[in-house]
Amino acid sequence: MNEALMKQRKLEMRLQKVEGFEKPDISLEQYPTPATLAAEILHFAYMQGDLEGTVIDLGCGTGMLAIGAKLLGAKEVIGYDIDPRPLMIARRNAEKLGVEVEFVCSPIDSIQ
Repeated sequence: MNEALMKQRKLEMRLQKVEGFEKPDISLEQYPTPATLAAEILHFAYMQGDLEGTVIDLGCGTGMLAIGAKLLGAKEVIGYDIDPRPLMIARRNAEKLGVEVEFVCSPIDSIQ
């Protein structure tokens, strides 16, 4: 197995520890991103150089993509969501995985 694929698989295994929504609100389009899909998307972004510097995750939910970006070396990651309930889970997830991610409760149309 080549090094890039190993890195993606390791990321997937770490992301499987991310806790999902307790009670998803369908009207807010809250649904989990599977760890396999998140790792594939994030690894592709990493290979393209898109995770350097600051990464913004709009509608971050419980933090799957934001946390994964930080695990892959993004300098700063900020996750925004309108619902404070999944943000509490996202903060726990970040702490559990040992990464520093800022989570902000805000509608995305007010972000500047």
